[in-house]
Order: sequence, then structure tokens, then C-alpha cells
Amino acid sequence: MTRDWRERFEAAYPNTTDFLGGDADAFDFSIGAINLVGGQSIRLQQSGVTAIVGANNVGKSTILRELIERLDHRPGFAELPKIAVQSLELNRRGDTKDLIAWLGSNASLVSKGSSMGFQRSQTGIETPQSLAKGWRPTSEGLGPLRPFLAFYGDAQGRFSIGGAAEMRESAGDPPLHPVHHLQDSRVLMEEVSAVSQQIFGPKLTLDNLGKTIRLRVGEVAMEAPRIDNIPPEYRQAMAALRPLDEQGDGMRSLMGQLLPVVSAAYRVIVIDEPEAFLHPPQAHALGVELGRIAVQSDIQILVATHDRSLLTGLLDSGVDVSVVRLARGDGAAKASRLDSAELRALWSDPVLKYTNVLDGLFHRLVVVAEAEGDCAFLAAALDCEGREESPLPRNEILFVPTGGKDGMAKVCAALNAVDVPVVAAPDLDMLSDRSKLRALVEAVGGAWTDDMERDWTVATASMRSAREPARVGHVLDAVTSALEDNRDEPYSSAYREIVLAQLRTSGSPWGSVKEHGMSAFRGDARRAAADLLRQLDAIGVVLVEQGELERLAPEVAVRKGPGWLHAALSERAQCNATTQAHVDRVIAAGKRGLVPQRDG
Repeated sequence: MTRDWRERFEAAYPNTTDFLGGDADAFDFSIGAINLVGGQSIRLQQSGVTAIVGANNVGKSTILRELIERLDHRPGFAELPKIAVQSLELNRRGDTKDLIAWLGSNASLVSKGSSMGFQRSQTGIETPQSLAKGWRPTSEGLGPLRPFLAFYGDAQGRFSIGGAAEMRESAGDPPLHPVHHLQDSRVLMEEVSAVSQQIFGPKLTLDNLGKTIRLRVGEVAMEAPRIDNIPPEYRQAMAALRPLDEQGDGMRSLMGQLLPVVSAAYRVIVIDEPEAFLHPPQAHALGVELGRIAVQSDIQILVATHDRSLLTGLLDSGVDVSVVRLARGDGAAKASRLDSAELRALWSDPVLKYTNVLDGLFHRLVVVAEAEGDCAFLAAALDCEGREESPLPRNEILFVPTGGKDGMAKVCAALNAVDVPVVAAPDLDMLSDRSKLRALVEAVGGAWTDDMERDWTVATASMRSAREPARVGHVLDAVTSALEDNRDEPYSSAYREIVLAQLRTSGSPWGSVKEHGMSAFRGDARRAAADLLRQLDAIGVVLVEQGELERLAPEVAVRKGPGWLHAALSERAQCNATTQAHVDRVIAAGKRGLVPQRDG
């Protein structure tokens, strides 16, 4: 086939050697960076996926649309207004001859009248001269070369592709539609059918029996006959399968994105909200498939999304994924990037992988707490009647559990890297470990100051001094104190957890801190601890002054354990004055890190 296109090309252009003799393997194209109107640059993952995320109306779709407009620009033509994208940094490898060699391998050389040029699905015929102009290093875009190198999928485009195409006039005509590529390659057809089966359940069948070639959903329960001997029963069975074009929006949208991508060798793929119309499991499967394509073909993919399931699918595929988060304030959109190594480290943590931390990329404030129960209690506190309306809507706040104090800094650092305002809300005994506390301060974007060091030293001096080892009597006293008021109650799992908690903390001065909160500090230590908490509040580390979260609701009979949350919410303890005051501190700390949102 390569020899055939070269011979035809030489016959059409006998007097030029400007286009032949190149090496397709020496050719490559990618986008290095998107320079935004506000002055920032978004560096893109060169081989892998860059996901642009953020709340609605921050400019994700605008950036993708203007990126394609910049690539489509032809020298000498007026530019469209620059709303989001100022310019692009393009990576070109290879010369014009290498470009033509690559097109010869990845597009169709077709003749129309007296002219000859290259064509592929969804493009017109372009002469080698016009395509070469887009490859000049001085060119600001690609011009007519763009559809050959970069695919753009938006909502309108993915529905227009469809799963049907008119039969080609001649057996030698090149494929002009993704369905034609499926007709030409059984391997490709089986790949597309397998994707459909994995995501939606049924396989796909290619119907070649009419003037229109179409994809149908399901399989014919008969062996495919020879093309010159098709029995009526086979035609009837084929006609009974519903066409892909008559399926729901989810299936049509997804296949409309994948058909051109799997049937053509693009170097860059740009898709706006690929998860649109898909349920979470389907969005996850699509992410896996896009990641597989990026790895298999060593290409660059750029998506704009607000779907956690798509992101997790990309991560599960093994592809390198970078996340760029957009936030819009009074001026241009602000972009922050979490590179693939940082995101992979977060995703590899066995605890954090199965939390909702990635949802934080799509919220305006994230509150990080130690346990799921803590998060549920704090979230419920925002729904209490009589609570003053905040400029930050309740659905814009996400509570993320970290499975204890050890995971807090990692989650906060990852979210802070992409400028998600984050507040850490651990128990008061976070003060017990200076190194962990300092790491958490730095993870939320703060600095461990000399004042913090001095206050921490004074506040914890007595706690850090050598103490008498715990004795049996100490444990008995602690357990009796915890259970005395509930002597006649059945010994449930909740009470067993209280006993175990007392056994763990008895003998430790920090057990008193968890039990009594700030009252456990005396004199200068109390003043230093109060000053330290005020400094921590200011940077987004809000410790529970009462000791531990359960102490926010001392009226609840169940003191700890799995039954505490149910009992607390049943009694609406989250609406008491102590809890509301703590939540006010958390929200106030979060507001200080918010980017003001503008209308429109």
C-alpha cells in the first residue's frame, strides 16, 4: 500500500521532489503548553492524558474550543477574539517530507478531477502544498492539517458522526467514515465490538447488506454467509437488530467519540466532557478505554471533565495522568496543575484510593477529617435550621475522611497543589506530634513559624515530660469513669469500644487532652495552646478544642464507637451550640482560602 501511494503521488507531481523521501517514524506532533490570557501556562502531559477539571462555568470548554480554533487558524486570515487562550506552544518533529510520509501511512491519497490530495474521515481533500504550509515552524497553527493530526470531540460532533455511512461507490475508494474503516478491518471491528460489550453489555454487528452500512446492537445467531449467497433468514435476523443510531444518548455519545479515535491515527485527541450522558460505571469504563488508547498509540489526550468516575478510569488504565484545575475569580481563569507522579502517589495509597478525595477537585472547599463518621457529623451540622446562609453553598463543600491523622498531610498537599481550598480538622491530640503537625501546616499551604514553635513547646512541655507508668488502678478508674453513668445498660459493642479506647489512652497525658480538651492545659501551657490554635485556624488547620469530635456532643449517651454517630444524629446533636461553633471555625478558615467567584 505504501508503494502504491508513492507511485500515484509521483505520477501526479512528477516535477517536484519537495515531498518524497521522508520517514514517517521521524514525524511527530504534540502540544507543549496552552498559554492563557491571564498570563499563566498549562503544561500538557506529552504522552498520556491531561484532565482539565473545575466547577461549572470556569472556562474548561472555552479553553478546548479556543485551542482547536488556534490550531485551525490559517496564515493571513483574521483571528477570532481571545477569551481564554492567548497562544499555543507546539512541538513539531520532522520536516515536510516526513509529514507527507506520515500522511501516506495514515490518510488516503485520493483524486478528484485533475487534483490529487490527502483525505481522511470527516475531512475534505487537501493538497500536499496546503498541508505543508501548516507544518512550517513559523505557522501559529496547523490550518487544514489540523483535522489530520488532532481530533476534537464535543457534544454536537460526537452525535453527528453516527454509526452509519453510505456505501462507497467503488471497491477501491478510500474510507471516508469511521464505519468504512470497520468494514475494511475485522480486527478493528472486533475491538469496537468488545468495547461496546464491556461498557454496555451487547456486542456490535456491522450490517453490510444495504446501501447504507450501519452498526447494529447485538449479534445475529447465524454464521455469516458468503457475500454472494445471503439467505433471507440472515437478512431478517440482521434487520431485527436495532441500529446504533437509535440507541440512547449515552451509547450514541460514547461510540461517537470512540469510533473516530480508534479508526484513525491522530497524534492529539481533545474531548470536551467525554462522560456526558454516561452513568458512573460507564464513565469509568470510558476512562479506562481512553487511557488504553493513549498508552497503546503513544498519543496525547486532553479532556475537560467534572466526573470523578472518568478520572478513576484513567488512573486504573495505567496511563500517565496530569490534572489541571481551573478556578475563576474576578479576572481570568487561574490554573493549577497536579502532575502525574503526584497523582499516582495519591492513587497508590490503599486508604486514599477508596475515599472521595478526587471529588475535591470539583468543589470549592474541602474539609479533611480523620474518619467517615467525623465527616458525616460535620456535614450534617451544615444542614441545621437557623444556620446563617454562607456565601459558599453547602453543595460546594466536600468532607473527605483520611483514615486517621497520618493520611491528612498527603491529601491536603495534593489538593493544595491544584489550589483547592482545604481545611484540616483533626482532634486536639494532633498537638502530640510536632513533626506531623508541622507537615500538616505546610500541606495546607502555611508556614511553621517561630511563634508556632515557641507556643507548641510551652503548651506541650508537661505532656512531653516523663510520667509515671500506668498502673492497673489508673485503668480501672478510667473505665469506671467512662461507664459509671450507664451501669444498667447492656454491654454493647459501643461500650466495648469505649473500654478499648480507655485502655489505649490510659497512662498517656494525651488521653486527658482527648477527654477534657483545652481544659487539660493549665497556666502558661493553656495560654500558649490557645495562641497556637488561633494561628492554626488562620491557615486552615482547625483542631477540636473540646478534645475529640465526640466531645462536641457530650449529651449523647453513647460516648464512642460505631453507635455514636447514629445516636448523635438521632438526637440532632450536630445542631447544638458547641458543634455549630466548631463548624463556624472550620468554614471561616475555609473562606480565607476561597477564590471569589464572579457571575456569568
